[in-house]
Parts: sequence; structure tokens; C-alpha cells
Amino acid sequence: MKDELQSSRPLFTKLSVGLMAAALGVSAVFSPVAEGAGGGSPNGTESSAPVEQTAEQEEFSPVLSDEKPAVAAVSVNNMPNRIITTINGNTQTEMAFNWYTTDLFEDAKVWVSKSGNFDDTLEFKAEATKVTSSYGERDKTGNYIFAEVKENSEGEPVEDENGEPVLNGYYTDRQAHGDDWMSGDYGHIELTDVTEYSYKAKATDLEQNTDYYYQVGSESGKVSETGTFKTSGKAGDPFKFVHYTDTQNAFWNENVRNEAAFGANTLMNALETAGDADFVLHTGDVVETAEVEDEWVDLFGQSQPYFMQTAMAVASGNHDEYALEYGDDPLTEKFNEHVNVPAANNKIDGGSYYSFDYNGVHFVTLNTNDNKKSEDNPEGKAIGEEQMEWIREDVEQARANGAEWIVLNYHKPLYSKSYHSLQDEDVQKVREELTALIDELDIDLALQGHDHVISRTHSLTHVPTEENFSNAEVEDVETFVGDNGVEYMEDPDGTVYVLPNTGGTKEYDDVYSKGLDHLHEVRPDLNWMTQENMDHYSSLFGFGGQPQDTDAFDDSHSNNRDSSTQNFAIYEVEDDEMIVSMYQLSGDFMLGEERTVELVDQFGIQNGED
Repeated sequence: MKDELQSSRPLFTKLSVGLMAAALGVSAVFSPVAEGAGGGSPNGTESSAPVEQTAEQEEFSPVLSDEKPAVAAVSVNNMPNRIITTINGNTQTEMAFNWYTTDLFEDAKVWVSKSGNFDDTLEFKAEATKVTSSYGERDKTGNYIFAEVKENSEGEPVEDENGEPVLNGYYTDRQAHGDDWMSGDYGHIELTDVTEYSYKAKATDLEQNTDYYYQVGSESGKVSETGTFKTSGKAGDPFKFVHYTDTQNAFWNENVRNEAAFGANTLMNALETAGDADFVLHTGDVVETAEVEDEWVDLFGQSQPYFMQTAMAVASGNHDEYALEYGDDPLTEKFNEHVNVPAANNKIDGGSYYSFDYNGVHFVTLNTNDNKKSEDNPEGKAIGEEQMEWIREDVEQARANGAEWIVLNYHKPLYSKSYHSLQDEDVQKVREELTALIDELDIDLALQGHDHVISRTHSLTHVPTEENFSNAEVEDVETFVGDNGVEYMEDPDGTVYVLPNTGGTKEYDDVYSKGLDHLHEVRPDLNWMTQENMDHYSSLFGFGGQPQDTDAFDDSHSNNRDSSTQNFAIYEVEDDEMIVSMYQLSGDFMLGEERTVELVDQFGIQNGED
């Protein structure tokens, strides 16, 4: 019976109608009914379409039922799913894999082949870990079941004698619509805990600079479709990688306007634009709510065709450890349950920090969730002392080993065109120390996320806080235009900080471009900023802004999770030259609009005197 349930709908064969159209280049007209085909329901059933939204976006007021709809069981899925291929160790000879099944398969493994016919197969055993996954309750149609919580005259939730919320009645997201809903005002939902197994495997003793095919699964169970990856070559060999961030799909919009489909579409277009990317770098907030497994299922499911095209290097974001209930303890193991990456100092805490080399470039992935107060980190900085010391030792060792380029990638930004970079308390506590270390270690690029806005600084060097609140000034760098038409910075001493907006639908505004009064209105915690502060901070950027045009930004820093404008960056490295190109995707493919890709910013860096 379990296998019958599982085989009724393979988890990853169903993309949203809009995503399929985008993937196939089909032009069609989609209604809000078509939008609801979200995919990623663990119940293995089609979701009922939400009611059509009106142009006026009236206030959401669901029709309640006194009786709770019957909760459908989470269906068994023993087809390997939530598959991701990740960089872990020596990129010339190793590659790591992660996937899930409902039941335990003790003979789980990964098969690797150069030919693709698997007549030359290498086998690597997987280690299984028993995990508890929490799924949102759904009805038999796949719609989420919500309850309206009774409120007192002050708008506070009313609780019974046991501290549980008093409910007015039930409804499902089939009725869902409106800006408030899209933004997260979705009511009360219960979670169902399910035992599952997370598998980790690593292929070793591979050949460098080689394309490989792989499958994961077990001989006693099921085997995945075939994926591909490429090992790195020698220092100086040319390569490309893609950078995108903050896919951050929200479970409550899965059947309303599927956000995971936009993350998948962004990655699809990035890989098509790059043509031959060697790997993909994601700078965090893979999902919105780490505790709700539906989000991981949906995001990985929609993105599986692209996750299985290349290796991934992933940093953890703050949402990748969030519990469903705000204020509950974070789920510090969730990220590493889903992503097979190293953990330096054996520290897993809402993610992990690690490094790797690729064709002579040294990449350092930080964990900005390292912000829990402890003996190592009594102030609750975004990065604790142990990690800070590791950064120094790791980069110094990389330089000693001959690394010509050092690239940091992490989630919470030090410099961006939106508010987090100057407001997040844990970042402010570490800003001076970290920017000083970045300057001292001569970091070339710092790749960021979190702020859902596109931005790129000039080459910045460190200044102490007593001289300037931002800890940065623009370096006076010589530039030249290459034969390819790209403007290069010539051997800069400073660091360029890059943030390619978001791969999802949630956007933040460029709050510094609309005047001081507007900034103070939408972000009161930044009321210390003067016009002089704003002018200086804005001068640090060579490019940036918020590409989405929405009335939501008139009185808020945030949109309604409704953007159809996403961005990504492509980095091309060869010897002492690097070209960074940022692209913008436009067009709501869920409404049948043509999806366009536009180059919006490009610059180069030349290291060395030649």
C-alpha cells in the first residue's frame, strides 16, 4: 500500500503549469486557477485552485466552517527526492550528495559514471540519518487547513486555560487571496510530524576536469533520474559559476502563487544564460520557514531539473533555521539535514562554515547564523570568535597555497541598497571587526544575500567606526576598458560587495533612494541617519536599486511577495581576470507573459600588474 501511494504521483514529475511553459518556451494565457498547480504537496494529490482574485484585492475574509476538514495523511515517498549535489572537499576529486526517502534503505548509494551509460560505474555508500519532518496539515485535495484565531478588543489572540488559541473556525487556502495573505497574514496552522531519512554520500577518487553522470537510490528500492556534475581543473583554468539567492518560498503561497516556481525559473534561466556553468552558488534563505518541510519539498522539487544539472555551493540564511512560530527556538540542524556541506570546527548552528578551491580560486562560505549568545560569542554577533579566527587561518593558508583570488559568500550583507545591512543588530556588532579582517586579508569579492535588492559596491577599503559609521570608503582604483568592452578595475586593494536581488518573489525597496523622511518613516530604527550619512552610504555603490515597481513601497520597505522580477549573476574567471555580469528576469510566466533576460550591470577585475 505504501508503494502504491508513493507511485500514484512521483514527487518531482509535476512542475507548475507556468514553469513548464517557461521551460518549453510556450506562450499561453494563465488564470489564477492555473497558478494554483503548485507541485510539492506531500499528499500526492492535485491542489484545488484558489478563488479568483479581484482587481481591487479586497480584504481577505474567509468563509469559516465549524468543523475542521479531514486531515489527509502525508503520503509515503520512497523515490529519492529533495536531491542536491554539493561541493564538499576537494573539488578535483570529490562530490557530495543529499536526498530523502520516507522509509529506510540500508543499501542506499550513489552511482557515478563518466560514460553516462553506467557501464563504468563507481559506487559509493550513503549514510542515512533518521529525521523528523513537520508537514502542514492539508485536506484531501492538497489544500492547507487554517484556522481563524479569536482576538480580543486589542487585537491580541485569545487563549484557553491550557494556553492554546481559541478558534473561530476553519478554512483552507482555496479561498486565499489578497496582499495581506501573500505577505504572511495566513492564520493558524498545525503541523504533522513524520519520520523520514536523510541520506548523505560522497564520491571520491574522481578525475579532475571531468564531466560525470550520477544516480542516487538503492537496489532494494528506487533509483533517481540521472544528474550531472563536473570536477574542477588546475589553477588558472577558466570557469564560470552562477550566483543567486533568497529563493525563500513560503508554504502559505504554494497553492496561491507558487514562489518555488520562480526560484526554479530563475535558476533555469541563469544556467541557460551561462551556457556552461561549472557550479551554482546560493547565498542563503533557501526556504522561508525551515520547520515546514513542505517548503523544502516544493523548492527542491520545482528546482530538481536544475539542481541535478550542476554542483551547488550553499550558504545558510536566517530563514533556513526558523521555526513556524515566531520566537520559538531555531531548528539549528535543518539546513545541514538537507544540504551535504562541510562543517568546519564540527560546528552546525543554523548552518555551517566551510571553504573550497576551484581552479585556483578560494571560496569561503560563512555562517551568519552564528549569532546565539555563548561563551564564544557573548554579544551575539553574526559571526562568533571561533569562526572569525577560522576565517583568518583559512584565508592565510589559502594564500600560502597560492590562491590568487579569495571570494567570500555569506547571507547577511555588510553593504546593500536596503535596510538590513545597517540595521541588523548582530551584523552591526561585527561590522567593524569583519570589514577590517576582510580588508586585511585582501578579499576580492564578497557575495551576499538577505536584503532582496540588487546592489554592487565600488572597491571598498576599511575605515574604523570613529572615522565613519559605514566602516568603508571608496578606493581610488585605476580602470581600463578591455577589448571585450568590459570596464576593469586594475589590481584593486579593496573588496567589491555583490548582491543579486532575489531568486524568489519577496523584494525589499532601495530605501536610501527616496529621501530621508521616507527612510525614517518605513524604517524608524534608522532614524539616526542624517542626509550626510545617506549621501556617503549611497556613494559606496557602483550600481543598485529595486527593479520591481509596486505601490507597496509607497509606505513600506517590503512588497507583498508578488514580484515577477528576479536577478542572478554570472562570474567568469580565467587566470588573473574576472568578469561579473548581473542579469534581470522580467515577465510573469504564471500569467503567460514572455520571460525576458537582460544584462543590467557588468564589470571586471584584473589582479596583478599585467
